[in-house]
Amino acid sequence: MKKHLRGVRPIERAIEKRTDEEAQAIRGYCQAVRSALTDDGRPPLAAPGLKLHERLSAIVASLTRVSEKGACCVS
Repeated sequence: MKKHLRGVRPIERAIEKRTDEEAQAIRGYCQAVRSALTDDGRPPLAAPGLKLHERLSAIVASLTRVSEKGACCVS
């Protein structure tokens, strides 16, 4: 799963000079993905892969809601 998510850095580079609201939102999502990937906390009885899956599912759900509202268009 982590292998598919390593493409966050090129997205961040593509928007690093932008300061508009859309770029700020994209940065926030990139930070959320990075945070989910680098979390070292291991709560009892929770497999790290399941925790990562839950966090990434929340990020996907949020992106889906934003795209359905038409609030931003990422190309």
